[in-house]
Amino acid sequence: MNITGEQNTAKDLELQAKKMQLHWLLQITKAINYDFSTLQLLEVYQHIVTFQLKVSKLVLLVHEGQWRCSLAYGIDETFTNKKLNALLEELNQLHNFESDTQESTKDFETIIPVYHKNEILAYALIGGIDPAGIIKKNELVTFVQTITNLIVVAIENNKLTTEKIRQAGIKKELELAAQMQNMLFPKSLPSNDHYDLFATYLPNQEVGGDYYDYMPINENEFVFCMADVSGKGIPAALLMANFQANLHAFVHVTPSLKDLVKELNKRVFQSAQGEKFITFFVGKYNQLTNELQFINAGHNPPLLVHDKVVYLLNDGSTGLGMFEELPFINQGKVFIPNKALLFAYTDGLTELENDAEEQYGADRLKNLLLAHFNDNGGKLHENLQQELKEFQQNQPAVDDITALSIKFKVTSK
Repeated sequence: MNITGEQNTAKDLELQAKKMQLHWLLQITKAINYDFSTLQLLEVYQHIVTFQLKVSKLVLLVHEGQWRCSLAYGIDETFTNKKLNALLEELNQLHNFESDTQESTKDFETIIPVYHKNEILAYALIGGIDPAGIIKKNELVTFVQTITNLIVVAIENNKLTTEKIRQAGIKKELELAAQMQNMLFPKSLPSNDHYDLFATYLPNQEVGGDYYDYMPINENEFVFCMADVSGKGIPAALLMANFQANLHAFVHVTPSLKDLVKELNKRVFQSAQGEKFITFFVGKYNQLTNELQFINAGHNPPLLVHDKVVYLLNDGSTGLGMFEELPFINQGKVFIPNKALLFAYTDGLTELENDAEEQYGADRLKNLLLAHFNDNGGKLHENLQQELKEFQQNQPAVDDITALSIKFKVTSK
């Protein structure tokens, strides 16, 4: 029995399920953020639950002064007032433990109540869940509960006039999207006899456009990257989620960094139509040859520190998505010496301002890396965060701050 293979398959399926949920959650959040009408929101909700999650029966009951059926899919009969009243009476009895009869709800496997200020605002009833679906039943029900809450609250907000209530709803939506977005980042970074990786992510908003990753290619090589989408919020997060999916799809089948960057540029341009772009640094390291190949597509150049000297990794191209075809691509190559430090970051770090409107800047970052060169990754990032906190004084950060460090140990001979 190939236990490792089965475990990897299970992990792949779990990751795929999480990515699917992230995609759908961001689509709903985008629809809400773009002020879709109630009808449009219900269409998005029904499409996700029935077509994507493979649920064959769905009913959504919403209280709007009085109860009404907002959505019915996969049921034999339409909801007449008489049948709707019978269903609501049974739901009320079940909710208050006054009855265990299930005449009206027998066709549904799960009943999901939606609350607002301790009052039931809606019921979602789902049935015919596909047991062979990629998402497990318990996780599916939890996800449906999440998106049902989002949709129902959004519909309610469509009828509210106060900006305070509307902003509260948006904040909750962004928090949920941020939880899903965090799954784009690696769950853990390696620490072994050859190198240690450590990262810091300080979002300015609930959902941002910064991204870093680590992807082992084989037992001797790995690829790492740092990226930043122009703009902020949900649109930036959606573009970055799509970018991450494309990167993972092509990195293992495209050995050439130039070909990889060309393909990613094409995908970003198709998705953003030139309205947004992504700055991107990608490196491939071989621990047998100690060679680092890299391309810097318009990103802040990472710093390679060794023997009190700081090298800037500049070679590359323009940002991805600026042009349908990249005007040029220069691939850099450097041999990593013993006990070197590589530090990649997004511009939110160096553009952080203090009360005097001074930016933290690249020089301060270089000095910090030289001063704390011998610190391990965790300590280095701890000192960085402390210095940034002291530097900015009372000024809020205006952009996400992301940093990735690689501390190379004694390299191969």
